[in-house]
Amino acid sequence: MAEAIIGPLVGRLQELALGEARVLVGVNADMQKLRDKLMWLQAFLRGADAKRRAVSDEGTKVWVMQTRDAVFDAEDALDHYYLHLEKSNIV
Repeated sequence: MAEAIIGPLVGRLQELALGEARVLVGVNADMQKLRDKLMWLQAFLRGADAKRRAVSDEGTKVWVMQTRDAVFDAEDALDHYYLHLEKSNIV
């Protein structure tokens, strides 16, 4: 009798674990893509910063400013994610 009750529960837990594993793999791939994009943005900002100092180009200044803002927003989102993750582990 107990086996009849435990069997479906084990099956559901396995499904949940597999679902979580798939999510983690997807998040890992997304994090790698984000890391790659941030590396490109960092390279852009370094080059644009040098160009901005050498030439007074308004378009470059705006582009650098907006790119930096986007990076700061991404950093804030990542901090928020880690905070949410820490809170969910505490509970």
